[in-house]
Amino acid sequence: MSTLYFEKLSQYDRAAEPVSFSIPFAQGKLPGAAHLAIEDGGEALPSQQRALAHWSDGSVKWLLVHLQPDLPGNLSKTLTFRTASDPAPQPQQQVQVTEDAGGLLVDTGPLHFRVPREGFLPVQDVVLAEDSSWPAPFSGFTLETDAAAAGSSSGAVELEIDEAGPLRAVILVRGRHLQPDGSEFLELRGRITAYAGKPYIEIEHQFLHTLDLPEVTLQSLRLDFAPSSNGKPPQLALGEGWYRTSITESESEVSQTLDTETMLYQSNEHFIDSYYGDFWTDWRDQQGGLCLSIHQAHQNFPKRLHGHTHGIACWLYPAGEPPAPILQGMAKTHRIQLHFHGPDTPLDDLSQRSLQFQLPDRPALPVEWYRANNPWIETYFPENLPRRLFTDLNNLHDGRPKALGMMHFGDAPDSGYTNQGRGGGENVWVNNEYDRPHACTLYYALTGQRRALDSALVSAQHWLDVDFCHHHPDPLIDGGLRIHTRYHATGRCTPSHEWTEGFLDYYFLTGRREGLEVANSIGENILRHMQLPSMQQLGEASVREGGWALRAYVGLWLGTGEQRWRDEAKQLIEMFLDWHDEFGALLAPYTSHTMPRVPFMISLTVCSFARYLLIEDDERVKKLIVSVMDDLIEHCLGPDGVFYYKELPSLQRTAPTPHAFEALTYAWRITNDERYLKIAANTFAALTANLEGKESGPKFADPSGAVIDGVGGGRIFADKYTSLILYAGAAAPLGLLDWYEYPFPGAA
Repeated sequence: MSTLYFEKLSQYDRAAEPVSFSIPFAQGKLPGAAHLAIEDGGEALPSQQRALAHWSDGSVKWLLVHLQPDLPGNLSKTLTFRTASDPAPQPQQQVQVTEDAGGLLVDTGPLHFRVPREGFLPVQDVVLAEDSSWPAPFSGFTLETDAAAAGSSSGAVELEIDEAGPLRAVILVRGRHLQPDGSEFLELRGRITAYAGKPYIEIEHQFLHTLDLPEVTLQSLRLDFAPSSNGKPPQLALGEGWYRTSITESESEVSQTLDTETMLYQSNEHFIDSYYGDFWTDWRDQQGGLCLSIHQAHQNFPKRLHGHTHGIACWLYPAGEPPAPILQGMAKTHRIQLHFHGPDTPLDDLSQRSLQFQLPDRPALPVEWYRANNPWIETYFPENLPRRLFTDLNNLHDGRPKALGMMHFGDAPDSGYTNQGRGGGENVWVNNEYDRPHACTLYYALTGQRRALDSALVSAQHWLDVDFCHHHPDPLIDGGLRIHTRYHATGRCTPSHEWTEGFLDYYFLTGRREGLEVANSIGENILRHMQLPSMQQLGEASVREGGWALRAYVGLWLGTGEQRWRDEAKQLIEMFLDWHDEFGALLAPYTSHTMPRVPFMISLTVCSFARYLLIEDDERVKKLIVSVMDDLIEHCLGPDGVFYYKELPSLQRTAPTPHAFEALTYAWRITNDERYLKIAANTFAALTANLEGKESGPKFADPSGAVIDGVGGGRIFADKYTSLILYAGAAAPLGLLDWYEYPFPGAA
């Protein structure tokens, strides 16, 4: 038996609150998705469960769970779960999805609506509690660009039931935005989520630039709600705020725009990946009403809400704002909550529901559960870590610059790259380099800190929309993840900057299959790169290219169990063994006349060798790890006992890299020789004494449309996290980090 811990969040009781989460299981522990019981004080709760991955014996590896527990105001709550032979009880109220010629019919109990086969409106024939009905109040999503104007209100769409209840239903929509003459424009994907017993639904709209045009410029994007009028003036309200929600009421018009000036001068202390503020508008008459809320509107500015006598205009990109470049292969997803309600529903109730949409309840598993049911295999959850390490990790995690903007939120610029001139005078975005979603997922599992989970999810969503290339004529870019660059998508793709583990984590945490699909796509893109002659010839490419490709393949094998990824990883291992035999070291070209050792690149690759040992116990690889690290110790340690940057007289500056002390940790594992950990301690000490952090300064508007708070390294956490954890987990029990601990670590 284990626990699900809900930390204190809202001051209000939440009856039957929809929550979703995922649980990993060790091999053989959970035979099937139905064999899990979740209890509240000993009483079994209805649940909806779906296996997302299985072990080789068929047992469940990751389980997605939906619940509706009662959560108390101003208190935390703990549920328990255990394996069981009986299935979970059925809920009294269930969401049901049926089909007719016009589309899919969804019934949550208090709410009935249709998802039509013609157009993405997104819904029609809405009926609330058999009293209020809006047969066709939505106009679909209308976008305007410099190339064309198009909308989602017409044209056949593909509908797919992704989840059918009993507690949650999810419908996926695919189609095209159509121009007025019926010709196709940007690709469209939609998602509709409904909950048993609830009068609100969540809508997602994604546009994808998969046309054969280098760029289109978005000028506006809007959704309209226009119910039939009974001649009497409606009541209108608009709520916005990051501290207390300010509510404006009117019988004629309410309107507010979140623009660059708003973001520059609005003072906000929240960690924006978790929460910034609230933004909703409400329209009602004597029969009922609709409260429309935009998820993370401030983070994804510009946004505008306009309530008027004839309905609501929801501007996901307001007309009149500076146009946004949408480069070929880019996409953008928006989430909206549609809360249908009766004519007398208090505005405070609507505000509370909107705030739950912005910051929903989500339970945390104890770290002991991850230790015993570790789907990543590697020892990411050591005990007895120095408490000071958590302070440094929190500072690294929270310290990257805040970036606001529709195409920028979920990523960060890097002043080091920018100052090198890599952006041609513009800020360079790191595109979540070193796999921030994966690092944040692991940190969340270790600590249960909600900020880490939220950062993993928003970073992955940014990846899925902006940095992943959905379409390109060059097969070496198509379906790949872009390297750090100006405006996210102006760079190339290369194996040393493509990651799969964070996308797989996103899939396992949410059940959203696009994470799995994109992870496989990136693996395919890396395969195309690795088939190039330069990648096949020993010593022609940098060491890290194949090293990161190896890590991507191992991640895909662990995540999917597909044999081909294991086979590809083995081929790379054979190449590196030959490489080492050919040169006596992992040498690679740099200047036209040199093949220097590059400790940080070589260490990165050694860490990937160790990842390979998770799936194949190969003695040759163990010997390779030790040999390579012995070679670096011999040739690349400076007079201070810390690795320098590169093995050239012009580049032998001290450069404490976390990947080096992680690689030395693996050498210690293989040999049990503490000398490796002691050498690593020098680098650990040098690194932690001068950890990068966000430098304070005034917020500023970036020419690409972002508002940025702080300067510094956008990759500082993901670059270091696993190395710090794995080294500290090995060194601390041996007393090698006693100097690094707080004076009274046990006093807490």
